[in-house]
Amino acid sequence: MKRQVFWILLIIFSISVFSCSLDKNIVTPPSSKSTTPNTPSPKNGASNKKNFQHLTWECGGASSYSVYFGKDKSLIGNNRTLIKSKISEKYADVIASENGKIYYWQVVAHLSDGTDKKGPIWFFTTKTSTTTVPGYVITKHSLTTEAPNKVKMLFQVLDLENKGIDFLGVDDFEIIEDGEHVAPTESNLKISKRQNNPYHIKTVLMLDNSTSITDDPEHTNNMELLKESAKSFVNNMSAQQEIAVFKFSSSAEKLVDFTSDRSKLIRAIDNIGRGHATTNLYGAVIDGVSEWTDLINVNNITKGQMVLFTDGNDTQESHTLGEALDAVGDKNVYTVGLGSEIKPEVLEQIGNQGAFTIAEMSELNQIFIQIQLEINAYANSFYWMEYSSPKRGTKEHTLILSIKNNPLSGSVVEGTFNSAGFFDPISGVYFNSSFSNPNGTNKFPLVAGGNPVHITVSTFGGTDEPNYSWGSDTSLVITKKDMPINSEVEVYAKSSAPAGDIQISVNDYKNGFSKKLTFNISR
Repeated sequence: MKRQVFWILLIIFSISVFSCSLDKNIVTPPSSKSTTPNTPSPKNGASNKKNFQHLTWECGGASSYSVYFGKDKSLIGNNRTLIKSKISEKYADVIASENGKIYYWQVVAHLSDGTDKKGPIWFFTTKTSTTTVPGYVITKHSLTTEAPNKVKMLFQVLDLENKGIDFLGVDDFEIIEDGEHVAPTESNLKISKRQNNPYHIKTVLMLDNSTSITDDPEHTNNMELLKESAKSFVNNMSAQQEIAVFKFSSSAEKLVDFTSDRSKLIRAIDNIGRGHATTNLYGAVIDGVSEWTDLINVNNITKGQMVLFTDGNDTQESHTLGEALDAVGDKNVYTVGLGSEIKPEVLEQIGNQGAFTIAEMSELNQIFIQIQLEINAYANSFYWMEYSSPKRGTKEHTLILSIKNNPLSGSVVEGTFNSAGFFDPISGVYFNSSFSNPNGTNKFPLVAGGNPVHITVSTFGGTDEPNYSWGSDTSLVITKKDMPINSEVEVYAKSSAPAGDIQISVNDYKNGFSKKLTFNISR
C-alpha cells in the first residue's frame, strides 16, 4: 500500500514539474487585441527580401493607421517618411527599390478616443542583387459609395521603378465582391482616368543660368539651346497641367508662377539672361519642391514634380545635400546634368524619378520630351473604378481588386463598404441625388445678386461615360467646375434678374438623356 502511494505521489510530482517547465517555455504571442501595433510581416530583421513588400501587422482597437517607411531610421516618425495616412487596412504595399539595403518601417495606431499608439521601428534587408521582375503595384486611395448603388474606388498602378502604368482598361482588372466575381457588363463597370476627373499636374521647371553656361567659349549657343528645349517642354504640356518657371545661380528666382498659359511661360523663358558665377543647387532644390503640395482624395488629386537642369555641382554651400533630400521627401523630382563638372551620384539621389546625364546641350530637348511622357503616364496611373452593386440593405461588404496575370500576385487592394440606402433607379438625369433624396431636386431657389447654388448632375442607367451640356439664360451665370464633363456647376442669378421662374435644359448627349431644371428667382 505504501509503495502504491509512493508511486502515485511521484507521478503527481513529475506532472507538476513538467507542467511548470512547459509554462516557462510557452511564448505568449502578441495579442491582436493589443492597441500597440505588433506581429510584423516581414518579421523584424528579415533579410534577403524582395523589392516589393506587402507589409502587414496586428493591432486591436484602432480606427485607422499611419505607416512610415524609409532607409533612414532617424527619420522614421517624421512626416517626410509618411507613406500612408489614416488607412483602415492593416497592410501597406511598398517598393524597397535598392538592393542590399536596410529599410525601416513603423505603424502608428490611431485609437477611437483620439490617442495614438506607436509601434516599434521594424526593419528588413533587401536582396543583394536581383533581376527586376515585371509587375504592377496597386495602391488604394479611397473607397466610397454613391447614389443609387455605385461603389467607387480611387487607386493607382505603378511598376517597381515607381513609374506610372497608364494603359490598363476594364478587361485588365478582376473585382471580387463578397467572394463573387463582379461581371463587367451586368454591373456597368467603368474605369476612367485623369481627363475625366479632377486631376491637376503642377510642374516646376528649374533652369541653371550660372555663368558656366552663358560664358562657355566653346559652346556659345548653350543658353539658346537651353531656352529652346524649355520652350519645347512648355509646348508639349498636357491638359490639366500647369508649369512654373525658375532660373537659378546664386539663388532661385521664380519667373512665372503655375499657369497653363503657354505664351506667358515662353516669354519668361525668353527673358532668362546671364546669371552669377556660383551655383546654389541645393537651395534651388529646396525652393522648387516647396512650390506645391501633393494631395490625393476623391474630389481633388494634385501631384507635382520638379524638372531640374544644371551643368555643375553645388558650389555655394549655403545648404547641404541632406537638407535638399529632406525637402524632396517623397515628392517627384527629375534631374538633368550636362558636362563633366556635375556629380552624377548627387543628381541620382535628388532625381528620385529619373536622373539623366547628357554630353551636349543639343540632347536636352529629347530628354525633356521623355520626361514629359513619364509625367503624363504617372498622371494617368490614377484610376477611378465604379460599378453598380446588386447588394441592398444596411450590410457590410468586402471588395478585392487585382490586376489579371500580375506577376506580383500579392499586390491587391481590399476594402469594405456598406450598402445602406442602395436603390434601383429609373434611367435618366438627376440633380443632387443622394441616398436620402433618391429623386434629387429639380427646382432651386436663388436670390438676385445673392449666393450661388451648387449642383451635381448624375446619369442613372446610362451605358457611356456621361458628358453634359447646359442651357443658358441671360439672367443666370453658370460656372462649370469640372470641364469637360460639366457634371458640377455653380449657378447664381445676376442682380438684374427678374423675379420668377427660369428654366433651362441639361443634356447628357452621350447617353441621350435630357431634363429641365428650374430656378425660382426672388428679389
